[in-house]
Amino acid sequence: MDSSLRASLDQHIIIARSVIYRAIPGGLCEVMPHWVRGYSSLQTPAFNSFYPLDPKGLNDDTLADTAAFFSSRNVHYMLELVHDVIPEGPDYLNKRHYQSLPPQLAMVLEGAPFDVRANPEVVVEQVRTVPALTAFCTMLHAVFDFPLRELISYFPARHFEDERIQHYLAFLDEQPVGAGTIISADGVSSIRNVCTIDSYRRRGVATALVNRMLMDANRGNTSHTMLYSTAHAFQLFSSFGFEIFTQRQWFLPPGIDYEE
Repeated sequence: MDSSLRASLDQHIIIARSVIYRAIPGGLCEVMPHWVRGYSSLQTPAFNSFYPLDPKGLNDDTLADTAAFFSSRNVHYMLELVHDVIPEGPDYLNKRHYQSLPPQLAMVLEGAPFDVRANPEVVVEQVRTVPALTAFCTMLHAVFDFPLRELISYFPARHFEDERIQHYLAFLDEQPVGAGTIISADGVSSIRNVCTIDSYRRRGVATALVNRMLMDANRGNTSHTMLYSTAHAFQLFSSFGFEIFTQRQWFLPPGIDYEE
C-alpha cells in the first residue's frame, strides 16, 4: 500500500475515534504522539480503549499508566493492536497475560464500489430522529448484546449535530432488521456496526446497508472507505471491491472478563 494512503487511513482512524468519544457525555479522547486513549465513562470494555500507534506506545509504562487511568475511573477497557504496525505486539501482550480476541481484517475500498445487486425489498433509511436513534441502539443491543442503556449513551443525539457521523437502519417486512454507521472525514470514510438480526440473515440486509452507505459516502467526495471485517463477513465486503491492507486484534487486560 502506498505510504501516503496508509497515513491517511491511520489519521482517519484517530479522527473517527475522537469524534465518537468526544460526543459522549463525560467522554474524552487523548491523542498522544505514540498512543490514543478513549474513555466513554461506560462499563462495557469495548467502549473504552487504548490504541498504541507504534512500538513506542506499547511498553510496560504505557500499560501500567493505562491500567491506572481506567481503574481510577472504575471502568474496564480493551487494547487495540494493528499487527503490521507492532508485529511483536501479540507476543508481548500474551506474555503479560492479556486475553486475545479473534483478529479482524482491515479492508479498504478505493473510489466507487463494484456494482452489487441488493435486495429491492430492503429499505435503508438514515437515522435522523431520536426515536430512530433509539431503534438503532436497540438493534445493536439485539445483535451484539451490549447493555441498551450504555448504547444509548455511546450513540447520543449529539450525533445529529455532526455531519461526519451517519447512522442507518434497514427495514424488511416493515420492521427494523439491520443497522450500520459510517464516519467521514478528510476524504476517507469508515463503516462500522454493520449488523442484521439473526432471523433476517441471508436476505440481503447487510448488502443493502453497505450499498447505501457507500453510495452516500461517494456523493460526499470520499476517495477511500475502510472497515474492519470478521472472517465471516469477508466475502460480503470483498464483493464491493474492498481489499485487505492489515489486521487488527483486541486484547483484554488480565482479570477482565469480556462478558462483563
